[in-house]
Parts: sequence; structure tokens; C-alpha cells
Amino acid sequence: MKANWDEIFDQWARWVHQGALVPRGQSILGKLIECEGVLSGGRGGGPVLDCIEADVEAAVLRLAAEDRASAHVFRIEYGAIGNVNDDTQLKRALRIGISLPTYKRRLKQARTVVIESLISKRT
Repeated sequence: MKANWDEIFDQWARWVHQGALVPRGQSILGKLIECEGVLSGGRGGGPVLDCIEADVEAAVLRLAAEDRASAHVFRIEYGAIGNVNDDTQLKRALRIGISLPTYKRRLKQARTVVIESLISKRT
């Protein structure tokens, strides 16, 4: 069965907007480090973070540590951050001050890294 990556990434963006994913003052990356890469909520009855959306977020955070620009484009493309009026890739690229080819190249790099991370985690 082939994954519908765009649908998964859209789900992730909605998940990001829901907020309150980890205790106040702690980032998802902090939670990953604390739990040695296993997000399960655990203490205090917090949310269970063993879901595809948490895996996408973890992959984007790892990407940002090495290629912040591509991670930023990925977040903008799928609506995790950005402006609702930016309904085309050209508008999104111009808003962040890069050319459309650069935007597309960074998005492709980010998608490749995130997808490979998800496949390796889920297999």
C-alpha cells in the first residue's frame, strides 16, 4: 500500500496547530531527548505522542538541525506556519524571499528526508 504523503503532511500541520503537544516550556525535541527518541506521553497523563504526526514533527526537527531552510519551506508548504493568503508556491516563495526554483528544490529535499525517516521508523 502506497502512503499518501501529502495527506499525512496535511494531518501533521493540523496536529501542529492543535498545540499543547508537550508540557509547557518543553519542546517536542526536548521530549524526544528526554525519552531517548520514544514519545509516549508517559508522565502526568499527557498526550500519547506515538503517532505519525509526532514522527513527522521529529523528522522535521532533525532536518532543521542540519538544513533549517528546507525545514522552514516544508513547514510553510504544508501550512504548519505561514499565511493563509499564500495559496501558491510562488506566493510562498516570494513571501520568504527566495525564487520558486529554490523553494521547490528545498521542498523536494525536505520531503525526501522526512519520507525516508518515516519509512525507516515504520518498517
